[in-house]
Amino acid sequence: MGLCALLTVATLPKVALAQESSTAAKSDSSSSAAVPPVTINPEADRVFKQTCALLSGAKSFSVSAEVWEDQVVSGHKIATTKTVDVSLRRPNDLQLEVHSPKHTRGFWVDGKTVTILDRPHNLYGTIPAAGTIDQVMDKAQDNFGITFPLEDLFVSDPYAAMAHVTGGAYFGKATILGTPCQYIAFGTDQIDVQLWVQDGAEGLPRKLVITYKQEKTQPQYTAIFSNWKLNPKLPDSTFAFKPPAGASKIDMLPASAELTPTGRTKEPSNK
Repeated sequence: MGLCALLTVATLPKVALAQESSTAAKSDSSSSAAVPPVTINPEADRVFKQTCALLSGAKSFSVSAEVWEDQVVSGHKIATTKTVDVSLRRPNDLQLEVHSPKHTRGFWVDGKTVTILDRPHNLYGTIPAAGTIDQVMDKAQDNFGITFPLEDLFVSDPYAAMAHVTGGAYFGKATILGTPCQYIAFGTDQIDVQLWVQDGAEGLPRKLVITYKQEKTQPQYTAIFSNWKLNPKLPDSTFAFKPPAGASKIDMLPASAELTPTGRTKEPSNK
């Protein structure tokens, strides 16, 4: 699940100026308690709106990210890492390369299909998914349980997530890997979101931290962004999947598919 999806259900800590949302109401409608209004710092809103406008207004962009995710292994909370290289051309085209110590995968979206390549095993699968990048990501998630790394960068209107935020704060300026940034935060009762946005006209995201504070170990997801390029000329070949020599095509099962004891797909019931 991505940040935009999480923000639809998610409140900042009290120190971050967050307030509870006023949407709760008693079912008997006999009376309702007063609820403090949503508090979002205007400067935090301005910074987030600016970076969203840059992303959604770009006809194409490329970016690299180093991603760290907390996991619990044998009772120890450890940080796993991967790199993600993104090439995007609106409205339909997306290509990702994801590298980690255990997995190396490529993703291709061309407005008609989604193809995923497992590079170490030289296996790939393709599913039909026509439409814009937004529509394709929804179809891939709903029908096949496929999510895309850093998918919140790709949507056509990332600022729409603000409709569900219950609080936001501005923490001034900070430096991320030598780049002056504006430090802002948003969230809900499920997560805390911290975002560092480059200061000035080139106000692009430089660092993102999500804390899943309802989970027992409060794991964090951290992404550090570099090599931003807005509106580069990306050739058609970037988004056209070409199977590597010797690659084998495999079936990608729908999220609702069940397997028989023989490993074949069993059609879901119509109950």
